[in-house]
Amino acid sequence: MQRELVKDLLVEGAYVGNRGVWLQAAEMDTMTLNGLTPAILARYGLSLNNATDRSLLTSPLSSPQAIAMGFGPAYPGMPLTDTVGQSLRPVPQWGPVGGPNPYLGPPIGKSWYDALQTKATKRFSHGLSVQASFTWSKALVDGAGTDTNFFVAGRPLTNDIFNYGQNKQLNQLTRPLAAVISGSYTTQRLHGDSTGMKVASRVLSDWQLGWVLRYQSGALIQSPPSNNALMSELERFTNADFLGTVQTFWNYVPGANPLLVNPNCGCFNPQTAQVLNPKAWVDAAPGQWGVSAPFYNNYRWQRQPAEAMSFGRNFRVGKEGKYNLQVRAEFQNIFNRLFLSAPAVGGQGGAYFQQATYISPLTQLSQANGVNTGGYGTIATVSGAGASPRAGQIVARFTF
Repeated sequence: MQRELVKDLLVEGAYVGNRGVWLQAAEMDTMTLNGLTPAILARYGLSLNNATDRSLLTSPLSSPQAIAMGFGPAYPGMPLTDTVGQSLRPVPQWGPVGGPNPYLGPPIGKSWYDALQTKATKRFSHGLSVQASFTWSKALVDGAGTDTNFFVAGRPLTNDIFNYGQNKQLNQLTRPLAAVISGSYTTQRLHGDSTGMKVASRVLSDWQLGWVLRYQSGALIQSPPSNNALMSELERFTNADFLGTVQTFWNYVPGANPLLVNPNCGCFNPQTAQVLNPKAWVDAAPGQWGVSAPFYNNYRWQRQPAEAMSFGRNFRVGKEGKYNLQVRAEFQNIFNRLFLSAPAVGGQGGAYFQQATYISPLTQLSQANGVNTGGYGTIATVSGAGASPRAGQIVARFTF
């Protein structure tokens, strides 16, 4: 719907809906390619609920435990250093994934997007032009979030690889509330016949002020990854690809506030505070998948506006303005807001090869000289993080 309310003022509103199917789902691949499913385990009388069985599955075929249980090589020449779990795969010669390009995954990903988009436009008149937009949206993904879906921002997380529907989650790349205000104003010529008025008009007219201001919801905070041994053991023989980490999550305690502070209040010391609540989570039982979602809509970090402005003028010289000198000052983070990096939760980012990089919600804070250096819910301030402080540059352009 679109309507001009008054001269030079246009408003419009739209509903935008999008559904995506048959998208690449990187970490759903082992569910179909070479995963060691619960059904396969049950065929051999094994269960992930049993600590002895979990230990057996990660034991090499040469171990006394494997020999005593009657497990051996699945094919001639299979190395005895391979695990029992590896020998039980549908194709034991392959790793957890197999195939020529496992990172693309099967085309079973889905996406949902619904949004109310509104916009108001003040067309240029009297030197002023303004456009304001507001979007209220909800975006969900199941297995697919971005085109490549691997080693990219917004990579979907997998909770239970064998329960496809449970992995439906909020899209990390979409903010539910977003407002953008942009515009420009050019100072007008002053009218008058006196010499002073003409001089003042020449000095004060044709200056330009421009701005782009974006305000939006904070980024999602990930639910803490579980340390119930399911992730580490399944990574060896079930559903991980050794370049990514598929793990379950701690279970959320209903009614508990996962935040210990309001990230937008500016009322805490980011160097010493623990901003996330470890008591809001309870680890899943050993060998069990958690039931928490990877993200919750009310579990978000600091709102971080993007505010840029410019101020300049065109100086026209020569006959009929043949030559033009444009001088412009541009500023980012014009109001010099303090932006903090997201707190530590552990998880998939940067932990591709070392299990030890995962941070337990029960990890005690570590400090040096009274400043946090690690632990669940701490903010990186020692090495620097977050957005840059206010910055500006001056640009000059001569056209002839």
